[in-house]
Amino acid sequence: MIDWKEWNTDVIKQTHGDVYAYRKLYDGDHIDLFPRAQRMLKENEVYDPMKYGETLPPNVKTPYIQANISKLICEIPAMFVSRSIGKVKTSVKSTEEQNQTTGAADGMIEGPDGDLVNDKIDDLQQELIDQISKVSKLAFIHWQNIVQHQIDGGLVGVPFDDDRGLRIDFKKRDVYYPHEDEMGVDLAFHKTIGENEYLHVYRERVEVERDKSNKRNYTLKTSNMLFKLTGDRTEEVEEEEAKALLKMKELNRDYPGRSTPFVVYWANEPTYQDPYGQSCLKGQLGKQDEINWTFTKNSMVFTKNGDPKIAVSREAFRAAQEKAIKRYGEEAAGLIDHRDFNIITYDKDGKAIELIQLDITKIGSVQWIKDLMKAMLMETKTSEKAIDFYMEGGNAAQSGTAKFYDLLLSIIKAEQIQAEYVHFLQQLFENCLWLANDEDENVVIEEPEIELRAMIPISKKELSEENSTAFSDGVQSLETTVRRMNPHASEEWILEEIKRINEENEIDDNAYPEEDSGQS
Repeated sequence: MIDWKEWNTDVIKQTHGDVYAYRKLYDGDHIDLFPRAQRMLKENEVYDPMKYGETLPPNVKTPYIQANISKLICEIPAMFVSRSIGKVKTSVKSTEEQNQTTGAADGMIEGPDGDLVNDKIDDLQQELIDQISKVSKLAFIHWQNIVQHQIDGGLVGVPFDDDRGLRIDFKKRDVYYPHEDEMGVDLAFHKTIGENEYLHVYRERVEVERDKSNKRNYTLKTSNMLFKLTGDRTEEVEEEEAKALLKMKELNRDYPGRSTPFVVYWANEPTYQDPYGQSCLKGQLGKQDEINWTFTKNSMVFTKNGDPKIAVSREAFRAAQEKAIKRYGEEAAGLIDHRDFNIITYDKDGKAIELIQLDITKIGSVQWIKDLMKAMLMETKTSEKAIDFYMEGGNAAQSGTAKFYDLLLSIIKAEQIQAEYVHFLQQLFENCLWLANDEDENVVIEEPEIELRAMIPISKKELSEENSTAFSDGVQSLETTVRRMNPHASEEWILEEIKRINEENEIDDNAYPEEDSGQS
């Protein structure tokens, strides 16, 4: 365990590496990262387009140009996975006896007290899961979670039960400090309270005792510690003062029978060298620097030489100089008036004015940029078609199958992330239900099911044909068919739609009822 004698970036980097560099790479703060960019800015070769309102030297005309491929590498899997995550559904149905609870779970579920309709619990387990999802704002945070996971190389999930309600909070990885024996974890939060700086450390630690029969008895102990910061040094705050500053009634709590922490950590592509995961941008800083550098140097060439120019014969140029002297006097010697070239005659060899303009397709470094981009995409398992930076006519309509094969590499990567993310969420929901069960035994501790939707958007026609065929072939239920056809419909609408379909089928089955055998 960390003794928390000091707090600075070195403490963070010791566990998590330089996550700040990857965040700057994603955010586009590239001038802060790359020395070549800083030198160009210092020598007034370019200006920083991110700094608005600054007075620029008159001779600086070229901005520092960024093509932030790093941003897309993080966002493409997030786009696929986030749109595929559906609703969280219980795998057990509460009994009527459980639904009539007046225990703590009733207070966790939102509803006007005393309202016989809206305050009635129809399915305790599902309504509690829905409440956790709502308070956690889960529907709005999937994309953000996966992007941060890709940037940092890890993500932290923390179940909370406080005045805001039972929920899941998601944190960046640099708050997470596991114990060396894997029996606990510390979460460290830098806080400003009043005029002072503090370090709030939340600790979860599993303690094990053996009885006479050698049976293990587990207890999860949670505690909160507050340290006042003076520079990098820390000084622990007394318990009563810490309670007041943190606005907590108790700093410590025990959970008998709990053998694992509530905090869950999700690592990206962990290895034995990097057990806490690695950023998907690891190894890409040099290539991103070279892309920006090459784009900017090309821009400087084009700025200086890209304006159209005209070429005239020596005789025509000398004639224009003579006209300028007649018009403006000897002071104009060596100068010409551009208006004299609006109309011009051919010379004796039949030559006239020629227009000269820089052909950017002849700049060889453009292909070098494309090669660098392809290398970045290859190393990060990102399909080139997902970027589509090199294709012409890439907007043509495609079927869902064609899109799938075009994006196969990105989809394989996204499916792996999706499976891990679903398991991550299931663990967190189970931990929330554990906290709820600790207050009300009517709550069942489970890993709920998370519905999945298609990663790739397909047409309504394809969606209808796919699900209708699956239902007709008997490999998909009516409920699943209705849900997949209406992914954004409410639970109440789906249940009513299933009821209507069943009623219509009953009418169709009895359209021509057999006559009573007793009638003549």
